[in-house]
Amino acid sequence: MLRFSSLFAVFLMFLFASPAILAQNPGKVKATISDMPDQMTAGQSAKVTVTITNTGKNIWTNENVYAHELSVFEIKKEWSGEWKLEPGQSKELQYTVTAPDRSGNFRMRIVIYDGNKKIGYRSKKVEVVSLTGK
Repeated sequence: MLRFSSLFAVFLMFLFASPAILAQNPGKVKATISDMPDQMTAGQSAKVTVTITNTGKNIWTNENVYAHELSVFEIKKEWSGEWKLEPGQSKELQYTVTAPDRSGNFRMRIVIYDGNKKIGYRSKKVEVVSLTGK
């Protein structure tokens, strides 16, 4: 009898919790990063485009989206506000990436997150030259 009541309690918890669980997972998305430069001048900024695509079956919102650069470049978002994507819809976001103040060959590594989940990544070797071209 104890076993049946335990199973019944688990069933009731799942029954009442499932709408809340579904509401916390509004959709699946993928981020594609483009326009990463091959060469930059030290301290120069360049625009990078991130395309977010809703690949799921539910509406997705951007409330937890952020970008991180894992190297010496600085990254700043050039968009604001909240928006939603229906399944199959995409939206382009602009970011500004600033090169370090010194010349050299560096790897630009941009990661896009939705909360704590990585939804996009791109890495590219970028040559940074000084203002004199060296």
